[in-house]
Formats: sequence, C-alpha cells, structure tokens
Amino acid sequence: MTRTSPRSTPLPVLLLLVLIGACSGATDAEPGPVLAESTPHRAVAMTSPAPTLSPRPLTTPEPTASATPSPHLSPIAIDLYRDGDFVSQARADWCVPASIQTMANMIRAQRALQHLIPSQAKLDRLARSLSTDRLVGAGSEPEGWAGALNELGLGPYVVTSERNRTRAIATAARAIRLTGRPVGLLIWRGAHAWVMSGFEATADPAVTDDFAVTHIRVEDPWYPRSSSIWGLGQAPGSRIAVSKLAEDFLTWRRPTVRYPEKDGRFVLVVPVPDGSADRSPGSAFHTYLGGR
Repeated sequence: MTRTSPRSTPLPVLLLLVLIGACSGATDAEPGPVLAESTPHRAVAMTSPAPTLSPRPLTTPEPTASATPSPHLSPIAIDLYRDGDFVSQARADWCVPASIQTMANMIRAQRALQHLIPSQAKLDRLARSLSTDRLVGAGSEPEGWAGALNELGLGPYVVTSERNRTRAIATAARAIRLTGRPVGLLIWRGAHAWVMSGFEATADPAVTDDFAVTHIRVEDPWYPRSSSIWGLGQAPGSRIAVSKLAEDFLTWRRPTVRYPEKDGRFVLVVPVPDGSADRSPGSAFHTYLGGR
C-alpha cells in the first residue's frame, strides 16, 4: 500500500480532529489523526466464527545423503489473517478494543471459543480496568490489552519491549511462529495499536536464531481513516517491509506520563505458550522470546 508521507499529507476538507494519544491513555501535544468520515466506521460483526484455517504448513523433508540445504535455512512466510477477521475501531480511542476483536477472530481458527467476544465499549472498560494506575485520559495501556486477551481466554499474552526495532520484530515473528497467535504492536510512540498477523523471514524462527524478518503483515484498526500526521491507515493484511517500519513503529514516549520500563523502547503484546506462569524479567518466557 502506498503511504502518504506524514509531513506532506494535507488535512482533508471538513474532517473531524481527534486526539492521537487516546488509544494509549495519554494525549500528545501535536495534532492527532483526522477522521476520513463524519461518522465512525462500523465494526465488522463478531457473531460468526472466522473460517477454520491455519497458517501455511511447514514441511520438513527427510534427511538425505545429498548436500541439500537444511530446511530451517529456507525462507518462510506465515499469515494468520483471513478475510473477515478485521475489525475497524468504532471510536478514535478504541484501537485496543478493535485490535482485541481482530485478534479474537484469528484465534477462533484454532480454539473453539464458547462465548461471543464483547463489544468494543465493553472491551474498552475491561482493558482500562486492567491497565496500571498511571493511565491518564481515554484509552488503555498495553497491560490492559494483554490482560483483556487473557481474561477472554485468548492468551496467555504478556507485555514486553526491546531497545532495537529489528530485535522487536524478530521477537514478534518467533512468538507468532511458536504459538500460532497474533502479536500486538504499539506504534506512533505508543499512541496507537496494530495487530501483526504474519511475517516473511529468511529462515524459520522456530528452529534457528539465524534469521532475518524482511516483511510483516498487519491489521490497522484506524483503517479506512487518515491521520494528518501519520497518513492513511494500513489496509487489512498489508504487507510492510521491515525497512519501512521506522515511519510508524517508533520507541514508546508518552507526553504526560513516564514509563521507565517502556520509554525509549519498542513495545509489544506477545503470545506465550500455554502454561507460562512466570512472566517476570529473566524467566523462561523471556528466554523463549529471545531465542532458543
């Protein structure tokens, strides 16, 4: 998808100005996204399960005596997204609830959910209640996002961060590969949420650390709106080169609240294997995220 440069995007005529920090619970001093329509985009209904499909299977050939390359050194492509999974946010500050609904649709393909996913209004209240006491303003924090996924039986999910963008995307790719569940990315310096549903890499993150992620697949709940700063929202299933992520996936920096564990870092909401009870720094879960 062709992106409009944030510096050159003109303000659409008669657009409604909203706060960019609403999704993360803090307000930036700069002007926020601009709605491309005067009424909120209607969210996709959540009453029908998504098709029962799984990522493209990975096959491991039988060992032979010939000098064929090892399977884990072959390129890999995975995408959990299927038509109908995407849900657009119904309000400017509901990027997290819409992301939760989108992720739930993807996870339905591998789990028989016994209940309907709540409305965005209810998910917003849930995510806010599970956020930290530092939450300011509308929206919710990454902890509320992960907590809501866990409350709904879609986890376990945890909040983690990396100082390096490349390593953050590698962490996300490994989590998707090993759990078959999507990842949440905190973009626009923590003011907005994307769902990362897939990736392309030079090798399989499940069996080697010697891999590089070249592209990712994302669902942006801001779509089909446009931001006066960040440009058009990404269409569902957009394929983005990792080299282009510097336009959106930036280190966390909220204007009114300090987060020592997140400030200056790339923040993610990642799935971990079932039964990962200890999620503290230095635990086995961090070893799992960081490499084999």
